[in-house]
Parts: sequence; structure tokens; C-alpha cells
Amino acid sequence: MKKIMVGALAVTVVLGGAGLINHGYAQEKTEKVNTSVQSKQLISIEEAKAKALEKVAGEIESIELDDNVYEVDVNKGNKEYDIDIHAYTGEIVKFKQDNRDNDDDDDDIRADLSNQAIITVEKAVKIAQGEIKGEVIETNLDEDDGRYEYEIELRTNKGDVDVTIDAVTGKVLEIDN
Repeated sequence: MKKIMVGALAVTVVLGGAGLINHGYAQEKTEKVNTSVQSKQLISIEEAKAKALEKVAGEIESIELDDNVYEVDVNKGNKEYDIDIHAYTGEIVKFKQDNRDNDDDDDDIRADLSNQAIITVEKAVKIAQGEIKGEVIETNLDEDDGRYEYEIELRTNKGDVDVTIDAVTGKVLEIDN
């Protein structure tokens, strides 16, 4: 009986030790994976734009960084495309096409914009970055009180800053820290 108990105890110790070794290996492997993901750099907003325009050659309406995904809206003809790009890998994780005909307000804004010469989003970004040094995380073109404005959100080392720019004149209207 003692031999059986000693044998069972020996088997338990050996199997338990193997389990601990395996657990330690799995934990070490997980730590390596997590470290490699954390050490990667975000792709730039320009790289995200380029990826989106590779998928659809159109005009970028807005781009926003949200939960490690660049959400890019691209217009081409009467279609709007929602393209989500992973912020670390640069891979497209979502692609959706919508007809803009269903969104009457946006069509009205675009019709009004066709009668006015507005600056490009790229020029608006340069103006914003001339005022505030930072990485662009979102751009939007909006109509406010009959005036078209670019809202540019920049990430700085002191936090996010919103810069509002007149879309016709290029004048900086507001800087919100």
C-alpha cells in the first residue's frame, strides 16, 4: 500500500511540475506577443490615407483614430466609402460602401460647396499644424452658421487640440485645448 501511495505521489509531483513548466512557457510567450504589439508604432495619418485611397481612388472627407483603428470616409461620385484601417498593421479591417443619395443633408452641403471654392483638407491640415505641432487624428468638413469649416483634431504631447479653420479663406477661427 505504501508503494502505491509513494508511486502516486511521485506521478503527481512529476505531472504538476510539467504543468508549471508549461504554464511558465505559455505566460512567457504571451508576454513576448504583448510586448511586440506594444512596441510597434502607429502608422501615420498619411499612411492611413494612402491605404484608403489605394482601395478607393476618391476624395477623403474625414479620418479619425478610434480604438487603434483609423476610420476613413472617402467620397467618389455619388458613393461614400467607410474604410477602417488597423492603426498598427495598416491592414484594412472594414470596408463599406453607401450611396450618398440617401443622406439629404450631406447632398445639400456638397451642392452648396460646389458653388464655393474651398481649400483642400491637406491645406487645412498644414494650416492647423502651422499653429499647433501635433499628429492629426481626425479631420471633418462641416457647415456652421452658413460657413464651411474644417475641424482638425491634433494629438500633442500635452493632449488633444481642436483647430477650426474657415474652409474658404483658410483663416484659423478657433483653437480649443
